This record gives sequence, C-alpha cells and structure tokens, in this order.
Amino acid sequence: MKLKVNEFEQSEIDEIKNNFNLSDISSKILLSRNIRTHEEIEQFLNPDFKYFEDASHYKDLVKGCQRILQAIDNGERILIYGDYDVDGITSISQFFILLSKAGAKVDYYVPERETEGYGLSTDFVNCLKTGDIKADLLITVDCGIAEVEKIKEITNFSKDVIILDHHQCKEEIPDAYAVINPKQKDCPSKNKQLCASGLSFKFLKHLNTYLKIEDIEEVLLELACLGTIADIVDLIGDNRIIAKNGLKKINDTRIIGLKKLIEVSGINVKEIESYHIGFIIAPRINAAGRMDSAKKAIELMLTNDEDEAEKLAFELESLNVLRKQTEQEIFDEAVKKIETNFLYKKNAIVVYGENWHEGVLGIVASKLTEKYERPSVVISIKDGIGKGSARSLEYLDIFEAFKKNDLYLEKYGGHKLAAGLTILEKNISSFANALNSYIGNISLSHFDYREIESDAMLKISDVNFSLYEEINKFEPFGAGNPKPVLILENVAMKNIKKVGRYGNHLSFVLSDEGMDIPVIGFGKINILEKVLTRPPSYAVTLSLNEFNGKKSMQLVLLNVEEREELDYKIDDEKVRMLNSILNKTKSKIIKTDIFVLVERFNHLYNAKITADEIICILKKTNNIQYALKNDMLYIKK
Repeated sequence: MKLKVNEFEQSEIDEIKNNFNLSDISSKILLSRNIRTHEEIEQFLNPDFKYFEDASHYKDLVKGCQRILQAIDNGERILIYGDYDVDGITSISQFFILLSKAGAKVDYYVPERETEGYGLSTDFVNCLKTGDIKADLLITVDCGIAEVEKIKEITNFSKDVIILDHHQCKEEIPDAYAVINPKQKDCPSKNKQLCASGLSFKFLKHLNTYLKIEDIEEVLLELACLGTIADIVDLIGDNRIIAKNGLKKINDTRIIGLKKLIEVSGINVKEIESYHIGFIIAPRINAAGRMDSAKKAIELMLTNDEDEAEKLAFELESLNVLRKQTEQEIFDEAVKKIETNFLYKKNAIVVYGENWHEGVLGIVASKLTEKYERPSVVISIKDGIGKGSARSLEYLDIFEAFKKNDLYLEKYGGHKLAAGLTILEKNISSFANALNSYIGNISLSHFDYREIESDAMLKISDVNFSLYEEINKFEPFGAGNPKPVLILENVAMKNIKKVGRYGNHLSFVLSDEGMDIPVIGFGKINILEKVLTRPPSYAVTLSLNEFNGKKSMQLVLLNVEEREELDYKIDDEKVRMLNSILNKTKSKIIKTDIFVLVERFNHLYNAKITADEIICILKKTNNIQYALKNDMLYIKK
C-alpha cells in the first residue's frame, strides 16, 4: 500500500486561499481534484442551477419532449417502463408525477427481478403485442439502450418508443423515436455522468417549460437527488447541482412516503447527508425490488396517504432485514467456494451457486471485490441458465471485458465498475477462463502495490473545528467527489485497542510535537498487523465525535502505508521475556488474542510492552514463525 500526495506550486495554493478565504489544506483539496480556475471553484462551492447545462444539448431530448406533448394533446396512453433499483424507481416516479399533473393518460410498468430480469422483458413485449398491456407511447427509463431487437419489435406494431438511459452504448443503437443517452457518440452534452434519475429530471424540467405546472419541480428534484446519490455516479457538474440542492429539499421533504421511510429507518439527525441516502435510505428502497416487487417502493414515493405511506415504509424495512440475512448466507457460501477452490488467486473471481437469490448478487459481488481486491462475478443458476452481477475495480472496465468475451454470454449490460449478465451454465467455465486471460493481457502493475490517492498532508495541529466546517462545504461527498483523504506522516501511535460490540474496530491515539488526536478505524481489525508495524504514514478523514453533548475532533482511519523494511531496534530483554512466555506453553502452535498477550506480558514482567512492539519483535526475529489474522496471533515454536 502506497500513499500518493499531489504536489502543487505555493503560488497556486495562495491564489485560491486568498480569493476564496480557504485554508492551505482546502486549497490543496480543490487542486488535487483538478478544480483550479475561478469559474470551476465558484461553481463547486456554489452549485447553483444557473450552471445547469441546457437540456437542448442532449441529443433527441427536445424531440422526445415534443412527442410527449403531442401524446398529451391527443389523449394517447403513455406507459413508463423502468428498472427496479432506486435509479429506475425515482425515474418512473418523476415521470408519473409530472405527467399525471399535466392530465396525461399515464401508467407505469416495472419488471419483476426474479421472473423477468433486467431490461425489456419478453413477457412485457408479448403483452404489448396482444393488447393485454395498452400503450400508444412507451418511455423506457434506466433501460432500453441495449434492446435493439425488442425496440424494433415494438415499433413494428406502431408503437413509438422514447429511450431515456445512461448505460454504456453498444455499437448499434435501437431505432427508437427518440434516444436520450449522453453516452451516445453523437450526443454533444458535456455532462456525461448523469444517471437515469438525473437525466429524467433534466428532461422533465425542460418539458415543464411547455407544461408550466407550478410547485412541482422541487419534488422532482428530491427524487432525482435520491437516484443520483444511490446510483453512485460522479457528483460533479450537473450531478453535484442535483445532489447539493436536492439534499436541502429532502431535509424538509414534501414526499410523504420518503418522510415515513426516514422515520422508520431510525435516522435522527439534524441534517440528512449523502451518507444517509447511500447507506440507509437507498438500501431500503432497493430492498423492494430485490426481495419482493419494486412497485411497493414506487407506491411509497407516489402516495399522498399518511397511513398507507407508513404501512409501505414498514414493509420496506422488513424486506431490508430479509435482504441482509439472504445476502450474508450467499456471501458465506461464496467465500467457502472461493477459499476451497483458491479462486482468490485468479485475476477475476467467478463464483456461482444453485438458486442464489438474484436480488442480492450485486451486493455480494461488491463485498467479494472489497474482500479479495479482485473483480468479482456472482452467478445464480436455475434450470441451466445463469444470471449474475459483476463489480470491478478502477483498473478494469468490466463492461468492456464482457464485450470482449461476449461469445459466451446470452445478454449483458452495465458500466465500467458494475455490470449484469445472462449466461448458460455450460459456458461459465469457458467464460471464467477467457475473462482471466483477458485481464492477464492488460496492464497489471496494480498487483505490485495499491496506491491511495490523497488530497493533502495534515499535521495534528491543523485539526480543528474550523477546518472540519470548511471541508464540509465540499459536501455532498460520493463518487467523483469522495470525502477528502488526508495524510499524517511520521507520527507516533499509542493506546491501541479493539473496540465495538464485536471487537472489529480499532481505536488509538496519534501524537506529534506534544499534541494528540484520537483515531477510530471502523471495521479495520483486518489491517491490524499493518497498523502495528509502525507505518510511516496514515490515510485518514476528519470526523466530529459527539458524546454526552460534548463535541470533539477525531480522525477516521482509511489505511496505512507499508514500510518496505521495518525500522525497529530490538530490545533483547523484551525478546527474552517473550520467549519465556512462549516456552511455558506446551503446544507447538500458540494461539492467542494479541491484546490478551500484551496484558499477560505486562502483568508478569511489568515491562510496559505494547502490541506494536510484540509484532515488530516477531517480524525482526528470524527464528519465530507467526501469523496475525485480525486480532488472533498464531506463533509456531
């Protein structure tokens, strides 16, 4: 693990510092994100709608709006078809709300994940054909860009289709009435990273310049904000404008269902931030489509009845609990297969199981990618057909990897970091081999070491409420605008211990020049050994700790840099004491909690040894074999 800190000319830093009344550190954060001109900084600090890109820059957007106006005037039946995740749900809801207010004959359709899968389902197309589902104009949101054949089939029986999608485009674009997707090669827009919900908001905001429906765009903005943060798109440009202004509206939400969901989920803070959307609200909305039907989440967003909203919010809460249980079961089973078959040694992990719940495959893939630091594909097999989700890392465009090996796939789609697929069970092994070969042929220098990009160096004396509040002006944080990563270098660590209900968090203090700052490492027990080898630098973020009404600053540990060679002078007396303890144990392999060993050592010898000293001694002593797994220390005598 290497920590990379960008260097800048002091004149650049001073110019930002003086023009915008910011600290050196905040100025460096802006520069490290390539936000450097006066206009860029002004727009970043004040993401106002005056900077919103003109909707007419998006290919076919105006054409699509004109077709909807025509459909409303002619009394045509409009059907909104969308995906079952937060992005799709909030896109459908936006269209339904505005078109209903405009007096349109509008309905929506959301497929069932288990029976119909992602995209335009065959059942839906057949129902359109037979007239069981009636529509004169079909609008697809968050899907459709990959459905060349099905769009052709629908248009062949005199149905106009407007596609509004943000997924990667293949070579052939569907021949629809209008295709609004900023990723089209000939779309001149500069904001390419909008999700479907943000794109829907831009579309409907322009449509409303003709409809002129009052007091509605703030509700649409709330929904667009939910989808934008939940879909993990880069929070820059138009996305930042949507997220920043949308969060203000969500904090005083006019959506009854969202208000009830916030209450039921136990969010009790003065201000809802991007974290609460991404990690608390979005999973509950997604749980509807994962474990039951996404219709429940759409109904929650659309209802004006408080009792119904509360009932639906509790249903989503229950479904989220079920989702967590199911996800953990599949994750545990997948890990067992990976460990047994040494799949973690591959360039990419491809793991599959019978009848795994398709609704949680993406989450399981994310957890496996995080655990093994490998792209992961998780597939559920039913009747010889596999449906799966993939998650990747920055160095591998997983959509492109699927594209290069699509002869093994029945269907696929997605982004650089996340994708979905359908594959015959008999092709999984060949696909896994081909995928691993493809990755093996691209640059894999990341395997030598992993680099963490940081925004600025930090001294303990820099940490104060003023800096914390200043950095908070850079909210909302998320993809494309992560929480600033700061580096503390050449500081001393003391008082390390494991904390938390399950002992999976680390707590310690960093010291420098007579000043201390507390550090908390949430879920960082897995890097305990790296922390104990006296790292040269620490990657952290600033955090506010509130306890018993008192506020204090703390740091949140992200990772540490690893030394190529341990710089530690062995204390022979402490080595003798450690050997004495080890020799008193009859077992050839000693297993002990490292923190228990420290207590025992100091109780016996009053030596004031620390956990990091024990690990440094074991590392520097050639005749002792050891392994530290989380907090459990194994020593072979």
